[in-house]
Amino acid sequence: MNVIVVVSDTCRRDRIHAYGTEWMITPSLDYLASQSMVFNRAYCASFPTVPHRVDCLTGRYGFPFYGWSPMPDDLSSISEVLEEQGIATQLIHDTPGMHGANCGRGFRGVKFNEGQSTGKPEMIRVHDEPELPCDADRIRSPESMLARMRASTWWDDESDTFAARTFADGCNWLAENQGADGFLLWVDTFDPHEPWLSPDYYVRMYYPDYDGQDFIQAPYDYLDDKFTEEEIMWMHARYCGELTMMDRWFGEFLDNFYEFGYAEDTALIFTSDHGFYFGEHNRAGKHTLVGDPWPLYEEDAGVPLMVYLPEGPRGVYTDAMVQAPDLRPTILDLLEVKLTGEEHGRSMLPVLAGETDEFREFTFSSGHLDATQPQLKTRIAVNSADGWALHFHPAYKPELYYLPDDPPQENNIVAENAAQADRLHRAFVDFLREVQADQAVVDMCRTWQKVT
Repeated sequence: MNVIVVVSDTCRRDRIHAYGTEWMITPSLDYLASQSMVFNRAYCASFPTVPHRVDCLTGRYGFPFYGWSPMPDDLSSISEVLEEQGIATQLIHDTPGMHGANCGRGFRGVKFNEGQSTGKPEMIRVHDEPELPCDADRIRSPESMLARMRASTWWDDESDTFAARTFADGCNWLAENQGADGFLLWVDTFDPHEPWLSPDYYVRMYYPDYDGQDFIQAPYDYLDDKFTEEEIMWMHARYCGELTMMDRWFGEFLDNFYEFGYAEDTALIFTSDHGFYFGEHNRAGKHTLVGDPWPLYEEDAGVPLMVYLPEGPRGVYTDAMVQAPDLRPTILDLLEVKLTGEEHGRSMLPVLAGETDEFREFTFSSGHLDATQPQLKTRIAVNSADGWALHFHPAYKPELYYLPDDPPQENNIVAENAAQADRLHRAFVDFLREVQADQAVVDMCRTWQKVT
């Protein structure tokens, strides 16, 4: 058995056609869904990009202990565990934060398409110095956006984009390793993370007649009256175009997966780290830089997860709740390697085998609990298998929703359901004790604005 993991950054679950959004164009992911088990209730754990990857690689919940930082030296990466067992590991990616956080530690091979980072571009055209296509004060990190635009000045066509290059590298790896037995290939692309720089024809699939400012980034702010409805729709179209372009190049990789015979003996897992707001809850972005920490509502905490097994379920949807730390135990289980005992997560194979739809009673999502940087702060999200969702923070009033009646989470019913809020809050405190969080962290999270 072999395992391939594909991670697409900022890929909103409900922006994949196979998850029920009829107008989205994602044929490659739709085909994978038709051949896989599809998880309706997969959630991020540690937020955002780098903490999520560390959760996946270590099988642990990181947010009670650390934030955006290198993988702790005292924890093993799944690559190290597998290499000790003689199982080859390869990382191919263009996700910039992973490189600085040493997420490639232990992989036998690491290919990094670093042009996606905000450092110096690989190549430039002297007469193509880019200009922001919108007012700088209306988006997050305009200098960062310009740096990434500089990296794109040499693109001749979409095959030069980072997602295309990363999946092309993946295709080459598959071609060169036909017949290999016993490996983990991890392919990680930053798209559809902003800046949204896909060719215009992808964006026009979703908004053909827009003619205003070109927002390649969101403000990471409350919207209020700062943007017109058309401008918000254009941001959304930019994102959807980027996602459709990523899907097109993932399709090339998927074609090679089948053409070279990997479907016969290789598991393929597709997932993401978090979503994004496009006007929902009066927000645009995934977190805020300007005010109180945002809740991790469904649009942000919910992630896609599809698992293809050579002899597994086809087009089966499950409501079993799972999280990023469950990925490592599942991969080890598939490769018949024992857990190390470090893992907080557990193998999803019983769900994949159709033995149960019950996996977790609660999921827990959060930025670093002791974060000082605004972009790493969030409110804590506790989702329950019976449909309740609590969003709380020691310094702010809690919010409670019942998803079967209120999927958009618009009607805060905490005042009428204090007992349910207490139940979910107690589950979180119990979780902190179970993972042996510092007592100061436990005490901080026990102090919350209860509703009586």
